[in-house]
Amino acid sequence: RNTHVATEVMLEWGLAQHHFRQVGRGKKSFNKALEISKLEVEVTGAEGKRTKYQQKATAQYLVRAKPSSQEATVQEAADSTSEKKAHIEKQMIKHDEVSDDALLLEKIKFEEQDDNVHYNLPILDQSTLLALCLDVKNDNPMDGLTGEQMGAFLARVLHQHDDWMVYATALLERAWLECERTHGRERAILQIQALADQHSNRLTLTQSTFKSVEEDSAPAQDRLRNLHGIVYPPRWDMLRDLAERYAKIGIVTSAAEIFEELELWDDVVECYRVAGKESKAEEVVRARLAEKETPRMYAALGDLTKDPQYFERSLELSNGKFHDAHVALGNFYFDKGELRKSLEHFLGGLEIKPLMPTVWFRVGTISMQLSEWDTALKAFTEVVQQEPEEGDAWANVAAVHMHNRRAEEAYPALIESLKQNRNNWRVWVSKLYTCIDLKKYDEAVQTCMELINLKARRKSSDLIPTPEEKCVRAIVGGSMQNYHDARATSDEIALDSSKRTLTRVKQLLDKMKSSTKSEPWLFEISAHFNEEMGWREEVFNDLMKEYRTLQSVGWEENPVKISQMTTLVKEIFSYHKTNGTKEGLLKSKLLINGVMKKIRDASCDSKTPSEVAELDALLLDLEKTMASTS
Repeated sequence: RNTHVATEVMLEWGLAQHHFRQVGRGKKSFNKALEISKLEVEVTGAEGKRTKYQQKATAQYLVRAKPSSQEATVQEAADSTSEKKAHIEKQMIKHDEVSDDALLLEKIKFEEQDDNVHYNLPILDQSTLLALCLDVKNDNPMDGLTGEQMGAFLARVLHQHDDWMVYATALLERAWLECERTHGRERAILQIQALADQHSNRLTLTQSTFKSVEEDSAPAQDRLRNLHGIVYPPRWDMLRDLAERYAKIGIVTSAAEIFEELELWDDVVECYRVAGKESKAEEVVRARLAEKETPRMYAALGDLTKDPQYFERSLELSNGKFHDAHVALGNFYFDKGELRKSLEHFLGGLEIKPLMPTVWFRVGTISMQLSEWDTALKAFTEVVQQEPEEGDAWANVAAVHMHNRRAEEAYPALIESLKQNRNNWRVWVSKLYTCIDLKKYDEAVQTCMELINLKARRKSSDLIPTPEEKCVRAIVGGSMQNYHDARATSDEIALDSSKRTLTRVKQLLDKMKSSTKSEPWLFEISAHFNEEMGWREEVFNDLMKEYRTLQSVGWEENPVKISQMTTLVKEIFSYHKTNGTKEGLLKSKLLINGVMKKIRDASCDSKTPSEVAELDALLLDLEKTMASTS
């Protein structure tokens, strides 16, 4: 007797600690109750089958429990002879009752016959197992593995049907777990419905006869006998949970009826709106307002009618303290394009309830449009503090810093944004600009590579840009300057680092020439880079590729392209002049004459460009060079 009372006390104390969320959530008390009761519990695994058509047994969680009583008896799981136990077992909704095509077995069928046989446990020991199941939930994240472990404890309790409420608790917790699974969700929701209906004397879907109401239900004294040793929610809480689950799977009309029974009018209105029954929702709202005017109902009426006067009335009744009305008015004026009024109402709502990251984000975007950059920065900072995984907010924090010319503060925000979404090319472009401003040329090269790879993976309609000319020029120029500075100071560490950077720059230029649309500026930059590095042969190849890409239709009529072509011809001649070969000089002569002819032909009716005179002088210099070498 003393052992029984001590176990009950420790179990109750643990459940109280769990309810009031004390440190440990009752874990020590549950373990102490287990120790006092001398209940032997083993959590293990065994091979078994879970579905009807399963051929190969797989590993399943198994909880073995043996009571301390020397007279403990062994009983088959399916043995249930007494009429009382039969009434208790009727609470369970079975898979076959829900669907003829049900795949799951009611209980796991283990390969070893001993694993299908269980000791009879006293009701107090069953309550202890439920407490241990609760402890598993408290100690672990709610994922598939935790659900499997909890399910093993519940399956052990469900092997017996000794107490109405203990059995109902195990059924309810199992239903909560099965709601997360595809094959068990339908049975689980009907199970919750049945457990909620049994506390009512009305005829319902799962309680369809007067016999089931009057005879098959347990009397109040049976329900209350062991209530102190379990965690069972009140009926209104169970109904609300049921309605939310109905709404989640799209059965919104049934959810609305349950919410209406509980007088949760906001949820009633929302369910009718989702169901497309706006008139019914408005009818409910106006009926509530006829009984009593409340800010919440006026705000709901404003949402249904899109009339701002109802939101204003909601604020009037609440003395400006109803945040939902502020947010609704903010959205209303934003849709109308009145950004200043929209911002004022959003900020008013956030003063009352600051933990609204979506509203902070909207405030940030409006502030950027109004050029109120400090407000925008504060808004997006609030978003990332409340939701650190919001990549767009991190990108906008960086955008504000970039606008304010604070590249060193924009850089870490861009890194955080790319952690959340590496496929946002706009953030990569922002990072490229920031790295160039901070002279982080290695990372700038890596960013260019990412943009090129992203463009190759995505559709052309996404309009992902290739690295711009000014960016590539800045990277090449900055990397070369770092190299020259390191050589001038004889800093070995900086020299090694700059050489590695130049190698990556070379790889970038090669990748761009092979994978992007050929542009004259790209070959010009590559030629300049190769010349600085002393790779003369590659310089000439790049110059000739630049010449070919400049040979577009009508270049001789474009003054800018004429100037570019003249400069390029000078560089090609300079290369051949340095080499001093007669063959190279002859090629230069042909090239110069061809360019001059095209320019003259295009300008026969207008003034001849000044570049022709430059080419004439270049041709004279070429003839003198050829004469001196012959």
